[in-house]
Amino acid sequence: MRKQLIISIVILLFLILGFSKFFYDLKTTSVRQITEHWSFFVKDRSDHLVFGESDQRIKDVEPNHSLIMQQILESPLKHPELAIRTNHQWVSVYLEDQLLYQYAASKRNPTPGLLQTTLHLPEGYQQKKVRIITNTPYEYYAGIPAQVFIGEKSEISRYFVLRSIPQLILFVVCLSSIIAALVLLFLRRKPDRQQIMATLLLVSFVFLIGFQSIVLNIPASTLFSPTSLSLIYNLTSILIPICLTNYYLLRTKRYHRFYLTAIVLQFFLLFAGLIFTFINQLSVPVSMQVFNGFHVFLTLYTATIALAESANQNHFYVVCSPAIVIAAFIHCFFYIQLFAGAANLTIDWPLILFSLLMFIICSYHFSEDLAFLREQVNRQREENQKAVIRDERQQNLLQTFKLLAQQESGKYDQLQSLEHVLQHATSYYQKEFSKRSKFFTYQIKVPKEHELLRENSLLIIIQLLENFLIGDEYGAVDITVQEQAGKLVIESSTNVFTRHSFAESIQTETTVEHQSLKHFVKSADGQWHWEDKDNEHYFKITLSI
Repeated sequence: MRKQLIISIVILLFLILGFSKFFYDLKTTSVRQITEHWSFFVKDRSDHLVFGESDQRIKDVEPNHSLIMQQILESPLKHPELAIRTNHQWVSVYLEDQLLYQYAASKRNPTPGLLQTTLHLPEGYQQKKVRIITNTPYEYYAGIPAQVFIGEKSEISRYFVLRSIPQLILFVVCLSSIIAALVLLFLRRKPDRQQIMATLLLVSFVFLIGFQSIVLNIPASTLFSPTSLSLIYNLTSILIPICLTNYYLLRTKRYHRFYLTAIVLQFFLLFAGLIFTFINQLSVPVSMQVFNGFHVFLTLYTATIALAESANQNHFYVVCSPAIVIAAFIHCFFYIQLFAGAANLTIDWPLILFSLLMFIICSYHFSEDLAFLREQVNRQREENQKAVIRDERQQNLLQTFKLLAQQESGKYDQLQSLEHVLQHATSYYQKEFSKRSKFFTYQIKVPKEHELLRENSLLIIIQLLENFLIGDEYGAVDITVQEQAGKLVIESSTNVFTRHSFAESIQTETTVEHQSLKHFVKSADGQWHWEDKDNEHYFKITLSI
């Protein structure tokens, strides 16, 4: 034990040292983002010159107008590289008058996407002016400067790995949450439809957040083209709130129909936007603008529904409504800024807020599932205890009936006939049924010369009678035991009480008992037949004699 502990500590120390060196190497890099000392102006409007930082939107830039940003490069590097990131914009990069890179429209790519590219700077780049020209057909992204990074060629990738660690952690958390949600759902015995739908919606919501985090993960984003990145990002941005609002819908109770109206309208806008996009009447970013406009309304409406449900003691909303309301107002503020043209789109605030909501909702969902599973385990333990007690009772009854038959005849050294044992069982259960105000008739048509059956077969008869005795839904029981063609045939037609307030629970318990009896019959090499006829249950059991 001590040796294993020492080995574990040594491995942990090596891991800590390895990660420490890894993060130290990531931090010691010459790469930096160039955000200051830029001069901005619109092409053919050199009189409108702006000096400042590149992390804010430049005003008065119209769609399809070229925004030019420039400054003199001074960083001394041996193998210099520039990394450029743009948001749905065409890009041209010049060093003085030399064209270094161009991302322009073509037949294959008629619209811009999310671009991340690196380009090598030629020798003698120092004290020369770098000029980056961007333009976009979308009002959403007009006036947003490109993000520019400079550093050694060997360190650029390492720098972006460091910047992508939060997205990687988010992806791992999302993957773990998906696995946990599916495992907890699988551990439930016969989960209801609403629980399955809620889990699937939550899994979809978490999956889309994780998928979008991979799109924003800079090293992983190089696996996709700019157009594909744009499509994936915009579709996930549309589907994430849809999965979330539908999960909210399943959690509503009193105000379900009011919230359902908004969800139906949400789906209508989604399908209409997809159709117009598919027939090339709208681009995906423009469709996003329409959907985001509706989302401003929906976030506030969701906050109202959450507060109303919370006031009516809906436990999910009592716990989660503060986060839902705060997130709704932040989303609303963000989208209003977006439409006003003042938003800084370099930070994806919606993804951050959705991720925080994911942590809160998943925590509640998992705690609810774990509480249910604990209750399920306790219920299973109680059922097992009841089954043990029931089996012991049935064994004791069988031995009692055999002993009474022996005492009656005085033949302790012989096995009594099947007919004698069944008569004592009949006498006992007639008294028990009358105590519970039930009608019970029991007919035996077995020749007296037949000896006892195997104990399993006799226990089946006792178990059957016990089920009818204990089952509150049975008001009248008619059982016939007879021999037919060398087989013992047990038939019964039972009348069932109709009690609507308990109908669901009775049906569940009855099904469980019948499945147990059916399994018992099969284990004794018998045959089982069951039919439901309105308020009567008919069954037939055939056993070997």
